Amino acid sequence: MLLHLESINAWSTFDAEKTNNDDDNKVAIPAWPKLGFVPAMQRRRLSPFAKIALYTAENALSAPSILSTLPETLKSESAKPKTPEQAAQIDIVFSSRHGDLHKTAELLTELSAEQDISPTAFSTSVHNAVPGLYSILKQNKQAINAISAGQDSFFYAFVDAYARLKSGRSHQLLIVHVDRQLPELYSQFADEQQVDHAVAMVVTSTVTPGTIASIEMNFNACIEKDKIAEDKAELKLPAALCFMHWFDGAVNSAQPLLQPLQALQALQPSPQLQYRSERHTWTCELITGVTDV
Repeated sequence: MLLHLESINAWSTFDAEKTNNDDDNKVAIPAWPKLGFVPAMQRRRLSPFAKIALYTAENALSAPSILSTLPETLKSESAKPKTPEQAAQIDIVFSSRHGDLHKTAELLTELSAEQDISPTAFSTSVHNAVPGLYSILKQNKQAINAISAGQDSFFYAFVDAYARLKSGRSHQLLIVHVDRQLPELYSQFADEQQVDHAVAMVVTSTVTPGTIASIEMNFNACIEKDKIAEDKAELKLPAALCFMHWFDGAVNSAQPLLQPLQALQALQPSPQLQYRSERHTWTCELITGVTDV
């Protein structure tokens, strides 16, 4: 699967490379992103899960590479700067392993105590609530798909995006992935490091004037059971954070995301990313010098 990135944005509570799971090193309560584009009344109702998802989505769609020009396939006149309203009209693939589990856990606790639950809280706890809310805020009438696939949730968003792009249903697509650390009630089931994080990116199936990087991605069924058992001895980072650490290193984070098109020539060959879950082995490779698919 070859996908071309036009923008990418990430948020996490701390530098995950320095994560320490010892109880003596608890992370302080994070300062959640401020969402100036969300009306104050709605902003107060948002959970941290929703806030970090909306924050990265908005940043991904506001990147200069997105607002620079219209994609070739959508031009009806000569190239013009894209307005924020035009940029917001985009198909969305939303992924999350657990969804807003903090909110869901509260609702389940109330139900178990035979208490009435808030209809508003319930409506915003469903898996597709966040992308739905974002589409309302941006008046986006394009298609939305919500995905949950265990440890593979982040990478399956790429699979869904690739299928949409190659089918011709979309020419440009927004991927948003978000997860939070498990609530204390479910912490005993953790099988990866617990970090609040969100990643959003705009992808296309062909190189455009706004392309900042091209990524070849593949996956295979994981049959190395012994290796999986070895991996479980030390909890790994969530897939999205593994991807971001690899991508930042490959693009050279000292020069943030470079400039559109110039990035393709400036990128240096980098080691592959290999992420292994219980079901799949995923590999990603940065491709340089791409001119067409």
